[in-house]
Amino acid sequence: MEQAKNLKKMMQPPEDSAIRVITVTSAKGGVGKSSVAVNLAIALSRRGKRPLIVDTDFGLANIDVMLGVKPKYDLYNVIKDRTDIREAVVSGLYGVQFISGGSGIEELLTLGDHDLQRIIRNLMCLDDIADCILFDTGAGINENILRLICASHETLLVTTPEPTSFMDAYALVKIVGKRELKPSLRLVVNRAETEKEAEAAIDGFVRIAGKYTGMTIDPLGYILRDDNMVRAVKLQVPLLISYPNSRAAYNFDRLAANFLQSPVTDVPGMRGFIKRLFGKTGEGDA
Repeated sequence: MEQAKNLKKMMQPPEDSAIRVITVTSAKGGVGKSSVAVNLAIALSRRGKRPLIVDTDFGLANIDVMLGVKPKYDLYNVIKDRTDIREAVVSGLYGVQFISGGSGIEELLTLGDHDLQRIIRNLMCLDDIADCILFDTGAGINENILRLICASHETLLVTTPEPTSFMDAYALVKIVGKRELKPSLRLVVNRAETEKEAEAAIDGFVRIAGKYTGMTIDPLGYILRDDNMVRAVKLQVPLLISYPNSRAAYNFDRLAANFLQSPVTDVPGMRGFIKRLFGKTGEGDA
């Protein structure tokens, strides 16, 4: 009982923090999710926001690779009390701040509640340098990802027009739709060949998801296929920096504008996020 009381006390911050929590996820690997997270963060930074990317693709973290940086510390060091979380923040790079999840560390793949709580409470102390946190999740579906999706103020679901990608994204929507805590989902279609294909894909996904799962999906926008995206990854310089005049760069700018113009369905703040993350999971039958 005493341990439970201490845990409850630890989960209640003395003062709320108005950080906007966004999860960027996909149910399938290889759809460009991390590229979306990085370039969206840059676009938001250019619009006066202070984004912080937290790479939670534990074991296969790649945000640092995409940015061409090798951090001295990562989340593993924070969890093990080897460093303060501020030392793990790489800031100022192309207007992006990020924390690496660490690569190839097996312990991070089975992160438990205690360590997850340690990460979240450390992040709460960063509201002086960040006004929005973007959790870049790993591909696939697991319990920690589902909890982040349902607890976040908003979740960006990244998919492509390919049928396999669509079906995996739909499966994710179906699973979270059975939970008591319904997430705010916003759809991003990546690598569409044309605007017509992108709009048709978005309309189709939103319609089918609404009809068969009851979930309301907000169509946030799309990124057209652009060979410069591949070149940017190889250069380890984000597209908005390396190819600022490309059509995909224009799409990212529009995506950021739509994101900031869209109404927030929940009041930003870490107190509510923590309550949802560590409260009832609201699981239904998958």
